[in-house]
Amino acid sequence: MPKKFNIFISYRRKGGFDSAKLLYDRLRLDGYSVSFDMDTLERGNFDSELESRVKKCRDFVVVLNPGIFDRFHDPECNPKDDWVRREIACAIAEKKNIVPVILDGFQWSKNPLPPDVEDLARKNGIDFNPKYFEAMYASLKQKFLISKPSWTTRHKTKIISIFIVAFLAAGAYLYFETNKISQQKIFEIQLEKQKTDSILRYQDSIIRHRDSIPKIPASKTQAPKVPAPAPKIPTNETPALAKKQDEKNEDKALHWIGPGDAVGTAMYEKLIPAGVKKTPCSGNGININVNRPACKQANDQIMCSYLPTLTLTDCRGKLLGALKITAEFIGLQEDETAAKNELANDLRTADFSSVVSNVEKYRKQ
Repeated sequence: MPKKFNIFISYRRKGGFDSAKLLYDRLRLDGYSVSFDMDTLERGNFDSELESRVKKCRDFVVVLNPGIFDRFHDPECNPKDDWVRREIACAIAEKKNIVPVILDGFQWSKNPLPPDVEDLARKNGIDFNPKYFEAMYASLKQKFLISKPSWTTRHKTKIISIFIVAFLAAGAYLYFETNKISQQKIFEIQLEKQKTDSILRYQDSIIRHRDSIPKIPASKTQAPKVPAPAPKIPTNETPALAKKQDEKNEDKALHWIGPGDAVGTAMYEKLIPAGVKKTPCSGNGININVNRPACKQANDQIMCSYLPTLTLTDCRGKLLGALKITAEFIGLQEDETAAKNELANDLRTADFSSVVSNVEKYRKQ
């Protein structure tokens, strides 16, 4: 598809080329669509292409250098062979915005111009002075030309500003997202380290407890003594006194009153070997309770930490003792229920043999 030019520059090669080329370069640099035969003409018929461009343009700039009209009055010159005259005549006929650019030394001919181009003498022009080119060029764009630069040139500052803002916004977004991911990774590493440290502390406490149990030498091992028969109750003692004496000699029953959630259930299961049952307390029985985990928000997850402590009371609520388990258990999940389930699973796999042994001591006191 042929390119459309908004400005057409007409000139004589002899005397007008340098000024026309300078105008063409500056206008094109500023984003105008300019036709200049030396640079823009491609394939096709020369005469038809030039006239087609004149008809399609909005502004017709003609460079008037000294002697430009000499061929107009030469009887031996065929008007059809004078391209400057044909371009001017076409622009006048098509009623284009004609802008004469008058070079230094140009004088209008004393002889009237030919009828097809005589209207050129009535057009207001602008003087071209190399010393004041910038002022002339600015006046040409603001006061004489109808055409405007391309949209990207007119809004170049806005486009650059938009790209800068978009670039800075993208950079800030990437920075904060990267920093957020880094903080999340650090948090996850810290939580994982806490869980690992808790497991190591628990294992270490088990080893210390195991090593603290005194070993009985094999040489001193003796057969268990046969307990002496219980003294017979005299026949003159009351039945109530005899019943109280029997209760004192029996092992105390252990009753579970801890919470029924996942953590409480796991603790109860670990104490079953000690004889703990979910029965109401009676007589000289012992109630066993356990504390609940502490849960808090940890970024987008819930972290529950747990240091189990068993509380032993009699049936009337009197405190008999407390057993603290030094191992710490940590559950980290998306919600509190899942975190407590993780704690319960860790409790079920932990070694509670020393705890069971200590609970049994209360039972036999």
